[in-house]
Amino acid sequence: MDFEIYKGDYYDNIPFEDYIRKQKTPDAFYDIRSYGAIPGTVSTEAILGALSDAGKDSGTVLVTGGEYISGTLSIPDGVTLFIAPDAILKASTDPADFDTAFISIRDAVSVHITGGGTIHGQGEHFVYPPRKKPLLEPLGYTLLQVPPVDPMGYPEGTTRHAYRDRIRYAEDKYNEGKPDIPRPSYTVWIRNSKAVTIENIIIRDAFSWTLSIDCSEDVTVNDIVIDNNRHVANTDGIDIMGSDNVRIRHCFISTADDGLCVKAPKAEGHDSIVMEDIPMKGVSHVEISDCTVMTVMNAFKIGTETYHDINDIHVHDCRFLLPDIFPGSVSGISIESADGSKVSNVLVENIEMDRVMCPLFISLNSRNKFGAGKTGMIEGIRIHGIKATDAEVPSILTGLPGLLLKDIEVSGFDVSYIDNHAELNIVRYENYNEYPESNVLGDVPAYGIYARHVEHLTLSGIKVKGRTTESRDLIVLEDCHQSTGS
Repeated sequence: MDFEIYKGDYYDNIPFEDYIRKQKTPDAFYDIRSYGAIPGTVSTEAILGALSDAGKDSGTVLVTGGEYISGTLSIPDGVTLFIAPDAILKASTDPADFDTAFISIRDAVSVHITGGGTIHGQGEHFVYPPRKKPLLEPLGYTLLQVPPVDPMGYPEGTTRHAYRDRIRYAEDKYNEGKPDIPRPSYTVWIRNSKAVTIENIIIRDAFSWTLSIDCSEDVTVNDIVIDNNRHVANTDGIDIMGSDNVRIRHCFISTADDGLCVKAPKAEGHDSIVMEDIPMKGVSHVEISDCTVMTVMNAFKIGTETYHDINDIHVHDCRFLLPDIFPGSVSGISIESADGSKVSNVLVENIEMDRVMCPLFISLNSRNKFGAGKTGMIEGIRIHGIKATDAEVPSILTGLPGLLLKDIEVSGFDVSYIDNHAELNIVRYENYNEYPESNVLGDVPAYGIYARHVEHLTLSGIKVKGRTTESRDLIVLEDCHQSTGS
C-alpha cells in the first residue's frame, strides 16, 4: 500500500531523552547476527533461532547494528529481548508473516523487553490514505451532532467528522468498494503470562493495538515511548484486559486511538479474531502514573468492552494534551460500562489536561454487545484534582432511568473553555444501547457538569470558566438522589 506522511501525523517534539536512557549491553547474549540476521532483510528465522536457544537457559537475545525485518516473534520463558539503541526491529509488511501479533509473549513467565532501541510496526502500510490531511489550525467553532449520531461523524462540519475524515482506515469506511486490508492485531502482545516487564523501549508506527496486556498477571511497563501515526485507526496505546496487578509508569504515548485503556470483554477478540482458549476475566489492581498522553480519542478510558467486572484502578499524576492538531482529544477521563460490567473503586487524581474537548465522561448504558442481557453498574468513582484548559464539551455523568450511577465524587475540578463559537442545540438524549462516547449525546443543558440518574453524587471545588457567550447553567442535576455540590 502506497502512503504519504503528512505534517501532523506524528508529534515532532517528543522528549525521548526524558524516557529512554542509554543502557549497557549485557555481558552474555545470543546475537541474532550469529544466527544469520542481516540488516535490511527479512530475518524472522534467524531471530527465532536466537530466541529458542536463549529460552534454554533464560538468556538474553541481542538486537544491534541496524534495522532487522521480521514476522511474528514469540518470546519464551525467562528470556530478555535486548534491542540496543542503534537497532530497529521492524515488522514485515506481508500479513502472511504474522500470527496475530508482531512481538508475542504468550503463556510465558519472566520475560523482559528492554535496551533503548525501537520496535517498528510499519502501520502505514496496512491502511488506506486519509480523505484529508491533518488539521493544523483550529476549526474556530464547536458543533456537535444531534443524536443519534452517524458513526463517521456526518453531517460534515461537526467536530466528530473533522477528526474521523482524517483517520487512515484498514476497512472500507466510506463504502467505496475497497477490500479490507488484512493486518496483524497487536504490535506487542502479552497473553496469559506472568512477571513481564517492558521498559526503556520505543514502539513506533503500530499497525493496530500497540501494547496489549491480556489475561496476564504482574506486568510492569515503564519508561517507554509510543510514537504512532496519530491518524492510523485502532492504534490504542496500552490496553489492559482481563489482567491483575498491572503497573504503568512514566510513559509517553502519542497515538490515534485510546491512549490508556482498561477493558473486560466476554472473550478476547480483536478485528475478526476471537479467542476462547483462555477464559477472560475481569481487571483489578491497576496503577497508572506519571504518563503523558496525546491522542485524538480518549486519553484514559475504562471500556468500551465491559462484560466482566473492573475494580481497584488508580490513575494519578498524568498529563493529557493535544497541542498541535485539531480538534482536541475526544475526552480526558472516560469511564464506561456498556455490556454488563460492574466498574468500581476507581480513583483518578492530579491530572492536567490541555485541548481535551470533554474533561470527564462517565456513562452507564445497556449496549450489551455480547448479548448476555446483563445489567451493569458504576459505583465508587473518585475524581480529584483536575486542571483542564481549552475544553469544548461539558463533562457528563450519566446513568439511565432505573440504572443509576452510585457513589460518585468529583472535587478540585478546575476547567476553562476555549472561547470559540458554539452552535448549541440542547437535547436530553438517553443513550440506551448505542456506542457510548462523550460527543454522541449532543449539547447538554449545562456547560460545566451535567449529571443525571446518579445516587450519592458529591461535587466540591467546581470551578469552570465558560465561553463569554455561554447561556447555560454551570451545573445541572437531573434524577440525582442524595447529592451535594459546591
